Amino acid sequence: MKSWKWIAAGAGITSVIPVAWMVWKPTLAAGAVLTAWVIAASVFGAWQVRRMEEQRAQAIVRNIEQTAIQMLNHHRHDWMNELQILYGYIQLRKLDKTVASVERIRDRMATESRISKLGIPSLVFYLHSYRSFSSNLQLDVEVVDQVQLEDKVSPQAAESITEAIIQTVRAFQLSGKASWGEARQLTLTFMQQEHELIVWAQGEGTFGEPDSLKLQIEQSVRGEGIRVEQMEPGEISYRLYLPFVT
Repeated sequence: MKSWKWIAAGAGITSVIPVAWMVWKPTLAAGAVLTAWVIAASVFGAWQVRRMEEQRAQAIVRNIEQTAIQMLNHHRHDWMNELQILYGYIQLRKLDKTVASVERIRDRMATESRISKLGIPSLVFYLHSYRSFSSNLQLDVEVVDQVQLEDKVSPQAAESITEAIIQTVRAFQLSGKASWGEARQLTLTFMQQEHELIVWAQGEGTFGEPDSLKLQIEQSVRGEGIRVEQMEPGEISYRLYLPFVT
């Protein structure tokens, strides 16, 4: 917005001389100069606007690329840790722990696969990239059966669902104060019904007053038809009902 104001201000300032000439001496030459200035100012203004839009788009792309690189590095580090643990068990010939490690890797791969198939790119990207950034809240994601929303939600509903999930996680992050060394965890469980997506949010750790957190979630999530229900009084457990069509 500031750039637009500067362009408008510049155009106004540079127009003073040809306009003053036209008012002082309305001749054919003055009219030609004023016409030429209008054309030049229009071309220059359009070029400046396009240039700023390109710079803004490039900045967005760079930010996405940096986030993707951080996410890939984080996942690579996690998988290397898993492989090192597995390799250690194999070397020590601890068969029971080797089997348990393989099963843990298999379960994690299955979970990440189900997340990738949710069908809303912005939501998938957010869930996969969350762990790439330091946070005071550990996020675990579970997907019941095969939740696939690609052909079920409108673009507006997809945007509303993603924003509701992001704001819900943020409400948990900002709620309560964890003591030194305390681990706080949020588990999001995705379930699909005929006309809506259900997200079960369960918190473990210090999150303050449950009723206050419910109010924060309700005030944060926006969208027609979105509902928030507390599962049990006094518990940090809520269900979000997100309609497929808004």
